[in-house]
Amino acid sequence: MDLSKILTPGMKGVFYGRHSTHKQTMETQRRSAYDLAEKYQCTIVEEILDEGVSSRKKDREGYKRLIAAAYEKKFDFVIIYSHSRIARIPEEHDLIRATMHILDIPIIESETESLYDFGDTIFRAIKDGIAKYELDKIRINTKNAIETLAKNGRWTGGRAPFGYQYTSKKEGGTEKFDIVEAEIELVKKVFELYKNHHGFSSIARQLPENSYRGKAWTKDRVKNIITNPFYAGYIAIRRKHEKKHNALKDRSEWIMKKSPLIPAVLTIEEWEYCWNLYKTKNERKIPPKHFKTSFLLTGLLKCQNCNGGLIGKDQRTTSNQGKVYGKKVYLCKSCNYKIDADDAHQTVLKVFRSYQGVDTEKLISAVQEKVETEISNIKKSIEDLKVSWQTEKRKLQLCDIEIEKAFKRKEEKEPHIKILIITKDRILNKVHQIERWIEEKEAKIKFLEEVQKNENLIRDHLKQFQAPVSSCNEDMRALFLYLFEEIMVNKKGHLQCKLRFNLDDK
Repeated sequence: MDLSKILTPGMKGVFYGRHSTHKQTMETQRRSAYDLAEKYQCTIVEEILDEGVSSRKKDREGYKRLIAAAYEKKFDFVIIYSHSRIARIPEEHDLIRATMHILDIPIIESETESLYDFGDTIFRAIKDGIAKYELDKIRINTKNAIETLAKNGRWTGGRAPFGYQYTSKKEGGTEKFDIVEAEIELVKKVFELYKNHHGFSSIARQLPENSYRGKAWTKDRVKNIITNPFYAGYIAIRRKHEKKHNALKDRSEWIMKKSPLIPAVLTIEEWEYCWNLYKTKNERKIPPKHFKTSFLLTGLLKCQNCNGGLIGKDQRTTSNQGKVYGKKVYLCKSCNYKIDADDAHQTVLKVFRSYQGVDTEKLISAVQEKVETEISNIKKSIEDLKVSWQTEKRKLQLCDIEIEKAFKRKEEKEPHIKILIITKDRILNKVHQIERWIEEKEAKIKFLEEVQKNENLIRDHLKQFQAPVSSCNEDMRALFLYLFEEIMVNKKGHLQCKLRFNLDDK
């Protein structure tokens, strides 16, 4: 940190010193502080000392004087010898840092000539928007101040995400985020590739070398972009686990608010689509190579005889002379037959092409109709779950009544009570499980209504769907999955395609 940007000639400061016992002296701390002030042509106008006072003592007179003088704006900065002089408990560090930041008074550690702030964490800059909060409100918890900023769409500190540059009120008069054009173009490419089902590592390999602020792209850096709603114009905190490498918390723990400061590069619906794709992959609901495989019909092909899925197998071999023998096939192990994979791909491609000319508006209507049907089915499922929940709650009440009766009996009550308590625990677990299922299904409905049914997103998908197709390649895999629900096949290799949407009358 270049302190010349913090300490400018003519500024007036105070020296705060503390030692724990009267056997110690203040001279080392004092000399270091005055040397630092002189180096930057500043003046120390007052010394505020806690001599022979432990940092763990809550009622420190010097510390209280420092805070009071800060509120009266009696100085421009504070010099301490080291962070241990002002506090030792993390909560106290947070409090003094937050207070002085709100008052726009920097604290400098003379021992290391560094700024005593929140470093690169999310707590680094509690912005001017809460400058009028009294100290007693801040004292409740610095965390609350951070959350207040986030809930109001304000920046909570640290370096701006890749693609943006942050200007604070102090630096530019108006708090704002400016787009860094060269970086934001890469951000757009990252999202576009991800929507086309490329993985984090694959995306990192496709980006220009050392174009991440002079450093190489990694899968973690790609992940940080994809999973950050900042690019959709939202401030979000409490996203990551503090002690787990780049691990994300459950969305229910996030605090997320739309910010007028951020020029978004994609809609929230587009970001939610990418987030859902990430969660689906992360929770192993689909295999890692689900979208990127040369067997384009994996998961779609079903045997007409046994209703089992056909699996892809590469039976090709290469001779020493480089000649290729055999072919790629789809196998039904139960019925012991196989079909040529390339022939199947070409047949399905013809069917796919036959639907590419359907009118866009009719396609959108068909997709939305399908989504509505899915929403309706989930709502019915939720109603059934609520009935089950009520049944289990009644069982729980009856169990409590029986436990109360058992306690009132005087003879042979212990075995019976144990059985009742075990039963109650099982019922309670079932109640909680039903509640989780309902929450998951309600979240699914929200996603379907806001994302899958979103007309603009559907149009975006249809651009790829309606684009000219010259051959079967891995990119066709996602399009096949989008159009077809399943493809029945018999031993002769005849295919019958079932569409996900009702297009036959379109």
